[in-house]
Amino acid sequence: MDKWLSQNNVAKIIALIISIVLWAMVHIDSGTPVSPTTVMNSKVINNIKIEVTGFDSEKYVLYDLEPDNVTMEVKGKRTDLTMSFSDYRVKLDLKNIGPGTTTLPLSPEVPPGVTLISMSPSYIKVTIEAKETIEMPVTIVTKGTPAEGMQLGSPVLTGADHVNVTLPQSELQEIHKVQGTVDVTDLTESVKGKTVKLTAYDKHGQEMKNAEIEPASVEVDVPINKLYKSVPLEVNHTGSLPAGYVLSGISTDVEGVALYGPKQSLDAITSFPVTVDLGQFVGTSETNYTVNLAPPEGIDAIEPTTAQVTVKIEPAASRTIDNISVNLLNLSESLEAKFLNAADQHISLTVLGSQDQLGRLGTEDILATADLSGLVAGTHTVPIAIKLPDYIDLAEPGYNHSIQIELTEIADPAATVPDDPNAETGNGGADNSVPPTEPADNTETDTQDDGGTAGTNGTQSESKL
Repeated sequence: MDKWLSQNNVAKIIALIISIVLWAMVHIDSGTPVSPTTVMNSKVINNIKIEVTGFDSEKYVLYDLEPDNVTMEVKGKRTDLTMSFSDYRVKLDLKNIGPGTTTLPLSPEVPPGVTLISMSPSYIKVTIEAKETIEMPVTIVTKGTPAEGMQLGSPVLTGADHVNVTLPQSELQEIHKVQGTVDVTDLTESVKGKTVKLTAYDKHGQEMKNAEIEPASVEVDVPINKLYKSVPLEVNHTGSLPAGYVLSGISTDVEGVALYGPKQSLDAITSFPVTVDLGQFVGTSETNYTVNLAPPEGIDAIEPTTAQVTVKIEPAASRTIDNISVNLLNLSESLEAKFLNAADQHISLTVLGSQDQLGRLGTEDILATADLSGLVAGTHTVPIAIKLPDYIDLAEPGYNHSIQIELTEIADPAATVPDDPNAETGNGGADNSVPPTEPADNTETDTQDDGGTAGTNGTQSESKL
């Protein structure tokens, strides 16, 4: 042991240890702390969202919060700086701030042990505007098309058809409509109680994102039916009434029918014909028929499936109608026509009908025409066609009457102009080279009064009956 202690190095080590222990004892006894060396770091935190507090969103709308985030530079120990990003916050207090434009300070919050060096921006300008509520009607539109063979009906709101819309006062005048859209693509059956979200649109058709709609949605029924077309009934008759009776009217308990089927088949149908047999007349003033209605070829169904047809029959009366004008149709523009017999311009007809209908019958109700289609210059015998009102018949069913018409070429006015432009014609300079088309026998005036003029170009239409 003595030998080990006698070594120089060992003695030195023991002396050092004793010195350290003595130094520590002195400092502990004196109460003087030892300050450790602390390393402080800095850090830049971007995109910290501004939190708005104290804002009354029911009464106001907030504009111009731009930018809506800030950048902070902070410092602190590494362990403090690495805390959660959500511990760094920036608040904007809008409590008691009314309408108008104001610049306000931002309030930063950092974690414990962290010091804020700078924040950009530290102030922000905001605009606040008051809201106003109005009542608006709701419209429902559809998009898409139902499945083939189906037809879309009009959407029906099942609840209130008006909603309250709240907007900033400056936007209130721009609102145009509140609308919901229903997608009916490939639907095969009706939709009941569908919830449809509502959107407000301005006068330019743009969505108004600041609009608050109450209620925000409505329930809608959308009818989807088989494709159909409504067409009128066309009542025809067959058979004959006994001698001395005439048909005075036909009526039905329905005006038309609904046909269901493919669009191509429906497009080809303009009316639905039914036929009654006048031979079933049993001597009363009215005869009722029940007619079964069957869908025509290519049509799936028909509604209704029966119709009641009432035929009115009265004793026959007769009357002779004089001075019926004969109208010339389809005369070539290069020809003019002349009746060879002036008496042919007007005809007389004896007709049958009920006493009441004959009493109301006038010459303007009867259309007598002669068709000049395809005829050339020369003399022609042209048959007269007669068109009578409903329930009026000719006393002579086989009426066959013709007229004699002379067609002549219209002279070319350019070939008859005199060489001397100053030549007197005896009527104030008028050109007499074109012969008159009709003699002055008042025939033209009479035919004009009756709806037609001899020598016209054939534009007379039978629709004038």
